[in-house]
Amino acid sequence: MYRFVRVRTRLGIKLLKTSKKITREPIHNPGKIRIIDIAKLAGISIGTVDRVLHNRGEVSDSTRQKIMSIISDMNYQPDILARRLASKKRCRFGVLFPRSNPDSSFWHTPLEGVHKAISEIDFYNVVAEEFLFNQFDRSSFSRKIKLLIDSKPDGILMAPVYYEESIKLVTVCKNLGIPYIFINSTIDGLNDYGFVGQDSFQSGYLAAKLLTYGMPADSSYCVINLARALNNHKHIMSRQKGFEEYFYTRFTGRANVYVYDIEDTGEAEVNDSLSRIFISHKNLDGVFVTNSRVFKVARFLKYKKNKSLRLIGYDLINENIEFLEDGTVDFLISQKPFDQGYMGIRALFNLIILRKSINREYYLPIEILTRENYRYHRLDILKEGLY
Repeated sequence: MYRFVRVRTRLGIKLLKTSKKITREPIHNPGKIRIIDIAKLAGISIGTVDRVLHNRGEVSDSTRQKIMSIISDMNYQPDILARRLASKKRCRFGVLFPRSNPDSSFWHTPLEGVHKAISEIDFYNVVAEEFLFNQFDRSSFSRKIKLLIDSKPDGILMAPVYYEESIKLVTVCKNLGIPYIFINSTIDGLNDYGFVGQDSFQSGYLAAKLLTYGMPADSSYCVINLARALNNHKHIMSRQKGFEEYFYTRFTGRANVYVYDIEDTGEAEVNDSLSRIFISHKNLDGVFVTNSRVFKVARFLKYKKNKSLRLIGYDLINENIEFLEDGTVDFLISQKPFDQGYMGIRALFNLIILRKSINREYYLPIEILTRENYRYHRLDILKEGLY
């Protein structure tokens, strides 16, 4: 058994519930051979293969001969590339993301993923045009949507932050035949092309399991939704539902679970709200912050010299690393934001350029990061271009 306590305060805080020799056989299906395959066989970068194919840039004779030998053995015919180069037509992907801001650097990372993906396919005359909006300003989102549509993109990679405006954009895309991919969160019933992100419900369920593991059966826990315009963040609400579901279906103790919404994310306002929360609940055993702003709670707890609480949040952003290292934050659940941007662009590329079918939903692994393992997170590998 457990109980959810619901309270509304005057502040508006809601307490809610190879270098070795390779033997190759000729391959007679050139449609299956990609430049990346040639690069891997030769043990060199995609860019080097591109320079050889287009006879530009400096490449050593030995490397050139190796590449040409592989091309001959594999019967490689760059039909798609040839057609695109001959047409001289650029394919433009519109990227509609929130702008990274001092409140949280989360959105800087998926943009890095976009840049990485574009660097790998730019020889197909593919470019990405960025339409970055203020995630705390609905009118900013609307203005960027208009600029995006006016640019006549061939495809769109978008974070549907504002629900109603996102639906209007999707309607326009459908009328104009513009494919679109959602990242980070999705809109039920409108995911006609694809979504790249995390199963938010399951990540919230996992957070509850981590938070309660090894704890007394009668412990008390707090969920903090730290976001403005919370109704627009469907993925955050889904995490909360997953968290609650764990207690409904798996937990056998008598826990108290308190859920707060803090929609004013300014430093002073957050600290004032947290003070009231921790004064009201002096015996909390654990806190789950449903997004990457866990560092705001960690900073408060560190200032109050309270490290006894088990604290869980999201994402390996710079603001969170300090508190993961010093033990204030116990676990971070990775949303793999770099992968979201990278794979979103690759999905558009496969759909529009290569004309391949793609997964309607691509759920990324739910990874648990700790002080001991975060340095080995795949983000570092992706940044080095070894993906």
